[in-house]
Amino acid sequence: MNLKELLAPAGSYDIFVIAINAGADAVYLSGHRYGARAFAENFTSEELEQAVRYAHLNGATVHVTVNTLMNNSEVISVLKYLHYLYRIGVDAVIIQDLGIVNLAHGFIPNLEIHASTQMTIRDYESIKWAYKQGMSRVILPREMSVNEISRISKRLKEDKIPMELEVFGHGSLCYCLSGKCYISSFNNGRSANRGACTQPCRNQYRLRYHNHTISNGCLISTHDLATYSNLKEISDAGVCSVKIEGRLKSADYVGTIVHSYRNMLDILKKHEENEKLGINKEITIDGKTEEEIVKELKYDLDLAFNRYYTNGYISNDSPGDVMGRESSYHQGIYIGVITNIDGELITIDTSKKQHPVTLQNGDGIGFKYRGKIKGIYIDNIIKQTDSEIQLNTTRDVRIGTEVYLSYSKEAHDKLKKYTKEQIKPSYPMTLDLKIDENRHISGRITFEVKDDSVQYDYTSEYSLEDAIKKPIDEEQIIKQMSKTGGTPFYIKDITVEEIKDSLFIPTSKLNQIRREILDKGSELLLDYYLPNKDEVKDIKKSIKKYGKEYKNRGKFLEATESNYEKNYNKYIGLNVYVDNLNLLREVCKHPIIRVYYDANFNYKDPKDFFNNVSKELEKAYEIANGVELVWVLSSFISEKDIEKSNKIINSLKRKGVFINVMCDAPGLADVFDCKVYGHHNLNVWNSYTVDTLIDSGFDGLTISNELSKEEIKELTLREENKEFPLELLVHGNLELMTSKDDFSKLNEGKNLELNDNKDYVTLEDKRRKLKIKIRFDYNRFSHFFNNNCLCLIDEIDTIKNIGVTNIVLDCRFSSEKYVSQIISLYTQGINGEADGESLKQTISNISQSPLDNGNFIDGRRLEDKNY
Repeated sequence: MNLKELLAPAGSYDIFVIAINAGADAVYLSGHRYGARAFAENFTSEELEQAVRYAHLNGATVHVTVNTLMNNSEVISVLKYLHYLYRIGVDAVIIQDLGIVNLAHGFIPNLEIHASTQMTIRDYESIKWAYKQGMSRVILPREMSVNEISRISKRLKEDKIPMELEVFGHGSLCYCLSGKCYISSFNNGRSANRGACTQPCRNQYRLRYHNHTISNGCLISTHDLATYSNLKEISDAGVCSVKIEGRLKSADYVGTIVHSYRNMLDILKKHEENEKLGINKEITIDGKTEEEIVKELKYDLDLAFNRYYTNGYISNDSPGDVMGRESSYHQGIYIGVITNIDGELITIDTSKKQHPVTLQNGDGIGFKYRGKIKGIYIDNIIKQTDSEIQLNTTRDVRIGTEVYLSYSKEAHDKLKKYTKEQIKPSYPMTLDLKIDENRHISGRITFEVKDDSVQYDYTSEYSLEDAIKKPIDEEQIIKQMSKTGGTPFYIKDITVEEIKDSLFIPTSKLNQIRREILDKGSELLLDYYLPNKDEVKDIKKSIKKYGKEYKNRGKFLEATESNYEKNYNKYIGLNVYVDNLNLLREVCKHPIIRVYYDANFNYKDPKDFFNNVSKELEKAYEIANGVELVWVLSSFISEKDIEKSNKIINSLKRKGVFINVMCDAPGLADVFDCKVYGHHNLNVWNSYTVDTLIDSGFDGLTISNELSKEEIKELTLREENKEFPLELLVHGNLELMTSKDDFSKLNEGKNLELNDNKDYVTLEDKRRKLKIKIRFDYNRFSHFFNNNCLCLIDEIDTIKNIGVTNIVLDCRFSSEKYVSQIISLYTQGINGEADGESLKQTISNISQSPLDNGNFIDGRRLEDKNY
């Protein structure tokens, strides 16, 4: 069985204990810094160390999230933090930032690193790249199917690459592909990549097409994921760990979900064991049949917080089935409908209830009327039958109001058994004992941990006496030594050498000897998970030395760069994004270096795209006529599309058509035999990420637009390869995110139908008046574009002096006249032919979108600066 690990979330130490006690094999959590849930309670250093100890004594592991993006000013602090986590015995760290991975592996080579799902490792070459970078596990994007995972897993086995694969199995789904969303950052000043997401996907919106409203509701809110019925397929696909989402969820939620999935995994394991033995018998756990367990599980999951469930993209659910457009909140279990009101006495018809339910005082119920829910805790049940409930309430309710059970006191009380710390026997121990010549009990003790054996010798301080009445025998020693309750061990085997003399030892002394043996074992067990002390000291010295060098180097760079700015303004090149041949023709009339050609929105489906895009690229090459042409591959490109795209590049090359590519997957520079440029989705936040991607074969990179000018300058100052092209997108409606949603199953189950596949729809937030244009690529993935237009033409002089090689204009979906004007204006700005403010005013006059500076001036202005 590949699926060996149930990975649970914990936002606090108390919830951590519940997760372990309920059956989690591993728990992921965060300290107070660098975890992508900035508003969770999270763990103090003392709690972290306590959690690691508690997990290891229970045969479980701890994965700490260090999965935000870092700028250069933070990297030394992050490195010190990673060293601390390694020192206390954390089993793995989850990292998103490509540069931090490289840095951590260089200083702490034995630190186990897992690639965060936000790293968006979703193809074989990128997984192979991750392995070369020192990562041992990839947390795959939620959008991947078991079929895709299975194909990659087989290739990994064939090539003998021991990379573990982890997937999300239950909980909230991010609407955006792989969680790479910038709506919160560019519109609310809080970056999702820094754990400060404002969750815009849960808001109410209206969808408009050709100035008509075609749908209302929580249009970009997903159902919650539930894979309990598909665990066998997930395991067969080569997945080793199934992960529960929920570091912001309650103790009851975590306890319920972990317990439910523990049972399902244990059932799956028993089925596989029986299948190997050729046995066909009913599965039972704790006296309950499989049918009873599944029935109980469905009730518990429906009662736990959820937005109704989907099997998810992993189980090939369609986008329309993944989406939960009706609401974005938890309703609970449907009980019935109010049929009569007499003063404060209400009657609820429960004949069509979702599950058999018996209410009790202390339960929480919600009254849903006209889409809104009001809740109460029950304290006065008057009557309860199988088809009717009467109770008193002062709530303002109406006949026809739906009633839901949202909190069960009984379920809450059942979970209390998981709240107290307890040590479960998890490690097998073998005792080989004898009575030595000094009449002491001694022997060799062995216990197994992971794939290792730990051995130690033991000799009791107490010596046996001559027996007056009943001498001790081997069976009595074995009986007392077999009791390991409250310790991490269970006895796998005990041997006691034959006792030839007539000797005696009190039972209390035997018990003391047993405790000493087990205490020593526990001590060695905890030590097993800790790194070598000399290694830890050496790493600390190296980091301290590097930190001083880093600080001094920064002061030197700032001084030399300041002098450099006074005497010379850098020339910066101009690159442009276009999406059709007419725009390309217009763009190539101007003095530009490179054109990024995005044909992904020009076709209705993959077949149409791959049948025609080669001819389009060939025409584009003729039009470019010497200007470097770069084909923009689709965002979050699939394994199959990578293969097809590579064939097109090679085929064109044989015809003498030489084009390069842009992509957002870190391993693809080894795939294409041409120049490869990095898309903004690679999230270049620091110079270490730049170095990593240079070493990985990239020929140019786009700096993240989430960074402020100060952060960009620090990045470029620290980047040693000054000739490497670093670009900054300075103009255009920024792409906020990509989703697999095709806007099927809108109101009344209707699908979105466009008159032309090049059309767009507009999403409007009713409360914040946020407008987003949505366009669809050939995969029917939806791409969200900001209504505001980024315009940094008034910052050109600043940009020249912060180390950027080229600036980029995103002119996709624009008219030829507009594009020609924009390029001319930026060319004037680069050449210093006109004042930046006047140029911006000119753009404002011709732009159909409000202009803004994005994050360039103020950065992520509302982000918590303390974490």
